[in-house]
Amino acid sequence: MVGVCFGHQIIAQALGGKVEKFRDGWAVGRKTYETPDGNLTLNAWHQDQVVERPADATVIAGNAFCENAALVYGKKAFTVQPHPEFDHSVIQKLIETRGIGTVSEELLEGARAELGKPTDSPDFAKQVAAFFRDARNG
Repeated sequence: MVGVCFGHQIIAQALGGKVEKFRDGWAVGRKTYETPDGNLTLNAWHQDQVVERPADATVIAGNAFCENAALVYGKKAFTVQPHPEFDHSVIQKLIETRGIGTVSEELLEGARAELGKPTDSPDFAKQVAAFFRDARNG
């Protein structure tokens, strides 16, 4: 199973983790997360996040703002808080339609400044495919 954003949160909560509206606010736009293999840059759009991971979850990506940005649950589930499926055009539309009046102008301006810069979404897609392949092969 793979969970993205709300899927990441609901799987963590269902398995004993804690999800809440993050006290430090929103993650908007292109964000970089530390992984065991280096950095991973993906687009994000969230305020809620996993603040306590389930006991059987292993963190595979995080940063100072979102400590539990990507989790694996053995060979059963792979979840991620940011949106690997969002390209810069989606973030731009979210800024225009959902951000103004909800997210601080400072955060929106920071996200605008990152529009068009590359993300690691293609590499992340390969990681998800490898997860399924490895899980299937036992």
